[in-house]
Amino acid sequence: MAQVFDYTTAMEQLAALQALDGDDVNSVCRSGALTHGETTDDAIVLIHGMTNCPQQFSDFAPLLYARGYNVLVPRQPHNGLADRNTRALAKLTVAELKAYGEQVTDIARGLGRRVTILGISAGAVIAAWLAQFRSDVDRAVVVAPVFGILPELPSAINDTANWLTMQILLALPNIMTQSFRPFKEGPDYGYLGFSSRSLGTVMRLGQEVFRAAKATAPAARSIVVTSNQNDEAVNDRMTEHLVERWRAHGAQASIYTFARSERLGHDIIDPRQPNQRTSYVYPILLDLITGQTTAPVNAPSHPGAEGSAIAN
Repeated sequence: MAQVFDYTTAMEQLAALQALDGDDVNSVCRSGALTHGETTDDAIVLIHGMTNCPQQFSDFAPLLYARGYNVLVPRQPHNGLADRNTRALAKLTVAELKAYGEQVTDIARGLGRRVTILGISAGAVIAAWLAQFRSDVDRAVVVAPVFGILPELPSAINDTANWLTMQILLALPNIMTQSFRPFKEGPDYGYLGFSSRSLGTVMRLGQEVFRAAKATAPAARSIVVTSNQNDEAVNDRMTEHLVERWRAHGAQASIYTFARSERLGHDIIDPRQPNQRTSYVYPILLDLITGQTTAPVNAPSHPGAEGSAIAN
């Protein structure tokens, strides 16, 4: 896809992206945007997590729009289908994730003079990949990335053990987790489970980021990564190691840590998750996006809008 540099072309490419959302896509999960009718100083891409969809940002996106951002919320490949028991995620490839990331960043180039990418979970891995390889990303906010899934291990073996787990996930026959442990809580548009192979695929993309970061500085101008001491779904030690690699090249990269005492879950954004605390989390994320936070951020050792909903 050719790079986009003007608002009109960006909106044309957004329409093409939305055209991919057929009748099989949940009506609340279609790619959408909140735009001001012209290129603004800032545009942001919000990349949802695996098994979720753009509706994950239904309450968060309008906050950015109100601050003058043009906001793009694109559906990831094989996510957001009306069939919550779908096996579609098993088809996910690294090439699809990269193409998706490139496409949405290109669109954002026409929406804002500065581009921010925020991703959560699997979407955070895409955000990290874009931070590593796209020099037209001004800021990347990487929230709870799925680089690894094992409990934290000693540093000498932590990353290697998680990469071996990735290889196993990709080598074994695919397993749909809803077959034995379906999700019972959370949004009613999210999938009932995920594909073991798709998880391995996301981790494979993360491995590419790690390898590149060892040799070269990230291309993005600034990066902030969040970790959550109460999050047992991802391996935060790997996140710290990636930030260490970026900083070794002189990159502006930092970590914001949510304390265990806050008792936050893995998905800190979707307001429909049980025991969610968006009134606490959202202001922090907004400050991390704008770079205006006064909380500790540490290195490791009108058109287009309808109320509070994303316009599809």
